[in-house]
Amino acid sequence: MKRFLLIILMGVAAIAQAQEPPPPKMGRMQGGMPPPPPGDRPNIEAIKVAYITKQLNLSAEEAQQFWPVHNAYMAELKKARDANREAELVFEEQALTIRKKYNNDFKKILNGDERVNKVFKLDRNFNDMMRQEMMKRGMKPKGPEGRPDKPELRKRLMQRNRADSTIRKN
Repeated sequence: MKRFLLIILMGVAAIAQAQEPPPPKMGRMQGGMPPPPPGDRPNIEAIKVAYITKQLNLSAEEAQQFWPVHNAYMAELKKARDANREAELVFEEQALTIRKKYNNDFKKILNGDERVNKVFKLDRNFNDMMRQEMMKRGMKPKGPEGRPDKPELRKRLMQRNRADSTIRKN
């Protein structure tokens, strides 16, 4: 009987030692991965490049031609946004003009309207995904002036994007 108890006790001890220790508590991010140290954080631009490249299924040649044009497009949009922080309507008009201008450049590289339209949609979707991820992690997204973004505006934008995607599917 003593041998039997000793064997069971040793078996239980071996099983208990083989178990992984529980993950440490992480405050707000229960169940998630801890944030990487500041030096190891992935560059958001690199993530965006990988996301758009994958979604557009860019070949190496296309990517080599596409990214300089896309970077110029984003720089022009940023310049227009910075110049018109207080005048939203003026910014939207300039943004539309910039999109029309780059539409032809993207069409030469991507060979088709469908992929060109997808570029503009992917930019918007990526920004929405980043905003959602920040909210999920408990961070407050910042608006253009560095103040927290307004939840009502964010909600309206997300609804607009969902409506846009359902219209295109039909």
